[in-house]
Amino acid sequence: MSVSYLEIFISLISFKINNLKYIKANKFIVLVLILVHLIFFVTKVIIGDFYLRDSYEYWYLAENITNHFTFYSADLNNTIYLGDYTRRPPLYGVFIVVFSFLLQSKIMVLLTQNVLSFLSILITLNIFNTSHNKKTTNLYLILIVTSISQFIYANLLMSEILLQFLIVLLCLTFHLVITKKTLKSLMCFELIIVLLFLTKPIFYLFVFPNILIGFWFSKHIKRAYLLSLIPLISLILYVSWNYKRTGSFEFSSIQNLSLKNYNLKYFHIKKYGEEYALKVNAEIDHKAKKATSYAEKEKIIQSQTIGYIKKDFFNYMLFHIKSGFIIFIDPGRFDLYNYFNFNKKMQIGFLYYYNKSGITGIYTYFKEQPLLIIILLPMLLILNIIKGIGFILYWLKNYKNTPPLLWFAIFIILYISSLTGAVGSSRFLVPVLPIYCMFAALGFTHTVYKLKPITKFNS
Repeated sequence: MSVSYLEIFISLISFKINNLKYIKANKFIVLVLILVHLIFFVTKVIIGDFYLRDSYEYWYLAENITNHFTFYSADLNNTIYLGDYTRRPPLYGVFIVVFSFLLQSKIMVLLTQNVLSFLSILITLNIFNTSHNKKTTNLYLILIVTSISQFIYANLLMSEILLQFLIVLLCLTFHLVITKKTLKSLMCFELIIVLLFLTKPIFYLFVFPNILIGFWFSKHIKRAYLLSLIPLISLILYVSWNYKRTGSFEFSSIQNLSLKNYNLKYFHIKKYGEEYALKVNAEIDHKAKKATSYAEKEKIIQSQTIGYIKKDFFNYMLFHIKSGFIIFIDPGRFDLYNYFNFNKKMQIGFLYYYNKSGITGIYTYFKEQPLLIIILLPMLLILNIIKGIGFILYWLKNYKNTPPLLWFAIFIILYISSLTGAVGSSRFLVPVLPIYCMFAALGFTHTVYKLKPITKFNS
């Protein structure tokens, strides 16, 4: 990627790379990060196969935008399914179109994602520039470099790294709003929220807590709450557009699919066994097939699935919350399998076997894995537990004096983990990995070296 190309890209987000103080102050860190990104990038280019199952939908979306200016996530030459119009929000498809040079180079998309990953880590360091010393910086580097999922998803055609970059920018603009107190920074904050839910459906509900944040911002910028309506209005317009295309007033067709095929199904497997779970799933599908329209089908799936959840709501919520925490400890077997392009005959992951058979299922799961996976998974699991301990230590030490920026960052982390639910895996932690690792590093160094609590950040 040429320097001019990188500068054009960075200018789109109105933040200049030369404002990142740690590039000059910590050349060693920059060098290590470049080297690690380069190793993973070159290795994946040599291995090939940059796709997960979701990747094909994103690539179809990009192809249809380029060739037909149609936002559709499947092959237009096959039977049209209305749900494929809304399955994937448009931004990552547009991202592929732009940075593949109109679909001419998948490798350029991966290279751009590696740049975004690199910038996300450096911007995180920049945000925390008044809060850590050299020991924290070094520990942070170790924790982020050993977070292999960070570098795996930088080299797959998946939207996680783009989402991560936007989340880091959201934290940065939050910081600018309360320190600079300018309308420009507030406008950037609100527009980034729009970009977030146009990248991943998980963020469309964020428009509602954002209104409360807008009222809180009014302490710093007069009538800031008015600008918080921008994401809400944008959401309404997007959903209205989906309604015109499909007849269903929905954000994404993947919501009902995930609710039925993952949340409810995994809950039933855990509590009642696989046979019952498959039976319920088939019954819902059978009723949905009787629908005379796409909108009616989606309503049936949603109402039937929610109905089963309501019947056992308390136990389901316990299962959902417990499963949400898996993203913090999952060592990433799925990620490693796909990055190294192992034989994918065993597509079913750890969570399935654990929900089905408990400890016995874990044994069954591990005995089927390649040797490299057996070696790496325990190491990554231990590292993830260490990060979790550091994260908890930080909040135990600092919760009384934690400044708004860090409360906002923890809210983002908990927001993602709580909505992830039954499908929790290391992939879903990737969007907040740089920030999460910084909390973990701070937790250990504040405890071991007795650093003073963080009370504020300088502008």
